[in-house]
Amino acid sequence: MSRLIDIQPGLQDLPEELVVGVGDVLRFSATGGHLREGTAVELIGILTDAVLGTDGRVLSPMGPPGTVLFHATAPGRAVIDVATGDPWQQSTTWSLNIRVE
Repeated sequence: MSRLIDIQPGLQDLPEELVVGVGDVLRFSATGGHLREGTAVELIGILTDAVLGTDGRVLSPMGPPGTVLFHATAPGRAVIDVATGDPWQQSTTWSLNIRVE
């Protein structure tokens, strides 16, 4: 069974290598990210939270995105970068080595 793995860079120490399984989804509390190297994971998206209003419209606040999703698609290795903080003023980038088994 695949897992949704919640990771909060800056609030918790990241391991030197994260070992996950095929099908796992990595959810980062972050404002940006990209796949730097490898083909074992794919960037699903950089997302902003939204809610369904009582009138059926989707409502989302103004501001930067707050979630980045990566999907482990195949066995192998990848390196991803994840950015936290204000993307217009000051952000911090975290790199993470991922091994998909």
